[in-house]
Amino acid sequence: MPRKPIALLHPGLLEAIKNLEAMGLWECLRRARRPLEAATLARRTARNVASVHAALDLLARANLVTTLKARGRRRAVAYEVTMQEISVVVDASDPAHRKIVNDVASFINTEMANILFKARRTIGATGPNTWHFHHCGPMVLDDEDMKELKRRIARVEEFVRLLGDKHGPDRSGAPLRCNHGMAIRIEPLAGHVLPQPHVEFVSNNTVEERKSVRGVAHEALTARERQVARALRDGQPRAEVAQRLGIAELTVDTLCKRIYRKLGIRRVAQLHDFMLE
Repeated sequence: MPRKPIALLHPGLLEAIKNLEAMGLWECLRRARRPLEAATLARRTARNVASVHAALDLLARANLVTTLKARGRRRAVAYEVTMQEISVVVDASDPAHRKIVNDVASFINTEMANILFKARRTIGATGPNTWHFHHCGPMVLDDEDMKELKRRIARVEEFVRLLGDKHGPDRSGAPLRCNHGMAIRIEPLAGHVLPQPHVEFVSNNTVEERKSVRGVAHEALTARERQVARALRDGQPRAEVAQRLGIAELTVDTLCKRIYRKLGIRRVAQLHDFMLE
């Protein structure tokens, strides 16, 4: 299935992207990994067939889905996605393109976020094991910080994609629904913006979790050891870690041995079990 980026001004694309119902149905259809009839898609998403047909027509105009004629055991027209991800290519030097992207970003940051988090459960309305996390604030980032942040965001993005595939096909017959919302925004700032303190609201179970073995690393390791451990956990070769930190590769080997001994582990993969912030 093609993964070629779509042109920003592809007919019907912007209309489809700014239609949350259409985007939600496209994602459900992608996760199904097989063609679905409109009635089946409506049942899986707890929507009425008429609204599903309207959304599918919108997606078809944008060439995000294709139709398959009824034949054999399939008695009605079925739909499938034309690509596994919606990647839009933009000409950043074109003022018209920039305006369109800014408009879409504004829509996502306001309407989409408002609609999504309108369904959120407040802390008082949840059980003892429910996890909440909110952070919003300016940051000071140099080139190395940005490189590391991009690496970490890529890991989160990869994990989110894996979740999409893991919870793809729904065989239970119950309508597909999401139970958590997540929003990530990283954008350059203009003007003289002052740094802000990190303020967090955590539930009791989060505090207890940090006291568990996953939180041991922060107390057990030195700042330098945590730097090395984070880099190794993120898949960086020891030679690259040494170069980035300005130390000898032999020093990295020594620090690695100390990290393993302090945390009681034997391989890099086990570093994923620890909070190394």
